[in-house]
Amino acid sequence: MDHRDRGRRSLARWLDRPPRHGSRGQALVEFALVFPVFLILFIGIIEFAFVFNAALGLNFATRNASLAAAEAGNTVGADCAILNDIQKSIGAPMDLAQVQSVAIFKADRDGKPLGGYDQNTGKPLGPQDVWNYSPAAQSCKAGLTTYSVHFIAEATPSQPTYPATGAGNSSAGRCDVLQGCKQASGSYAPLDSIGVSITYHYNYHTALGNFLALPGWGSGFDLTWGNVNRMEPTL
Repeated sequence: MDHRDRGRRSLARWLDRPPRHGSRGQALVEFALVFPVFLILFIGIIEFAFVFNAALGLNFATRNASLAAAEAGNTVGADCAILNDIQKSIGAPMDLAQVQSVAIFKADRDGKPLGGYDQNTGKPLGPQDVWNYSPAAQSCKAGLTTYSVHFIAEATPSQPTYPATGAGNSSAGRCDVLQGCKQASGSYAPLDSIGVSITYHYNYHTALGNFLALPGWGSGFDLTWGNVNRMEPTL
């Protein structure tokens, strides 16, 4: 018998020997320590994908809505067309009912909301129209088109709004004239840049909220996203 045969037999005897009594218990302890961490990481990756999808969905919805706002200009009922566009843009796995509010606001030429952003909520400040979600569909008319939207105008706006019109919205106060809009004082206001911001309450899709002990995070959190476009000018 050469040394290779002896080596094979020694390896076979080592493999066939019964395990030490403590090795199985050690493996179970190690598994019990590692598994919760792995589970939380795995759930976190899934939840992050849903959060990322919601952020992209809000970006898509506000971008389309701001384009619709820029094209609608100061026509009566322009807000109805904007809200209808938002409803069409938000789909599964997002839930339209979780849209807390929609703000249609003025911005400067750099695309920044007049008055800036609230540092705590991310919502725009300054002149704006605020629309809140309503479970019941509302009849909203834009020109000759009537939309069924789930939004109602805020009864007591917390911020200054555009001048209100008989239709219940303030689209008539927006300037979409290239040379500027003449004011009562005789001066000309420049062409408006208009933005749309959505505040959306994100509810967890997994059990991650049960692992979070942060105050106010167990039931989800709010996301606010906005986009700005310059008015499509008329001559």
